[in-house]
Amino acid sequence: MLLKNILNAYNLLLSLGAFYLAVLMFLERGVFHTFPQEWIGVMPFNNWSSLALFGVIVFGIGNGIASTYGFIKKDNKIFTITFTMGALFFLCTVIPTIILGEWYLPTSAFFVLSLIQILLGLFGFLNFCLVWLLKNRNKKNSI
Repeated sequence: MLLKNILNAYNLLLSLGAFYLAVLMFLERGVFHTFPQEWIGVMPFNNWSSLALFGVIVFGIGNGIASTYGFIKKDNKIFTITFTMGALFFLCTVIPTIILGEWYLPTSAFFVLSLIQILLGLFGFLNFCLVWLLKNRNKKNSI
């Protein structure tokens, strides 16, 4: 139960972070003041607004749904959902690095955040499988 709560809180934190970054991108404040010219024509996005919209839909709403599902439902599908969202986050961090051929400071933070999400989902799933195996082994021994 503690692992699920940690996992759900982490998904909620990632969702809030995605919404926060999207607002900064829409307002074009701070580092999002101008869109890098070298990205135009190379990246699938031509401005910060389209990137923000993608981030909100995929990561803001996706992690929000995952977190809500985990807090409401008491099944173990949340581990698979979290692993999937972490893998998607990881891929969406790797692909621009490959396309641009450059590594930016946020990229390393996104790698760490996505790996934490992947590991939390994987650890929860393995923990569930281990508990299930132990329960079934005890049932076989009692027969």
